[in-house]
Amino acid sequence: MSMTLEKIDIDETLKSLYKKWPDIKRYLKSKGCDPVDADDIFQEALLIFVRKTEEPNFELTVAPFHYVKNTCKFLWYNQSRKQAKNLKVEVPENLEDFEGDWFAKEMKLQQIESAISQIGTQCQQILQLFYGLGLNMVEVAKKLGIRNRGVAKTQKYRCLNKVKDIVRSNNSVTL
Repeated sequence: MSMTLEKIDIDETLKSLYKKWPDIKRYLKSKGCDPVDADDIFQEALLIFVRKTEEPNFELTVAPFHYVKNTCKFLWYNQSRKQAKNLKVEVPENLEDFEGDWFAKEMKLQQIESAISQIGTQCQQILQLFYGLGLNMVEVAKKLGIRNRGVAKTQKYRCLNKVKDIVRSNNSVTL
C-alpha cells in the first residue's frame, strides 16, 4: 500500500488516528509505558507523521495507523533506553538491613509460591487469572466455566484462605 501526499487527507487521517488512540495507548502500556508518557509519545508521533507528510519525497507504504503506532514504539524504546542510562542506584548506608529486608521478602514469596503449588488446579487458575492477568470475576467465571461471578468470587476467597492456611502452617507467616 503506497500513498502519496495527494491521496492523504490529513484532517481525516488525524481524526481516525485519534479514534484509534486507545489501541495505541494499550499497546504502549503492554510495553511498560505509563499513561502520561504514552500521551506525550502519541502527540510526538502525530507531529512526526504530519511533518513527514509535508515532505515532497515522502511515500507512505503502510496504513497511517501502523506508521504512527510503530513511531510510538520507537519513541518509547528510545525514551526508556535513555531513562535506563540515567537510572541512579542508591545504596543504603546500612547494607545489612537492606539485604535482610530483601531476603525476608524473597522468602515470603517463595513460601507463597510453594503454597499455591499445593492447592488444586482450579484454585491456581482462578488466582492466576484474577491476580496474574488482572481479569475481573465475570471474565474469570466465563474462562473457567464457573456458573457466575458470585460463585467465582466465593471460590477465589476459599482459594486464598487455603494458601494462607498452608503458609501459616508451614512457617507462621502473616499475610
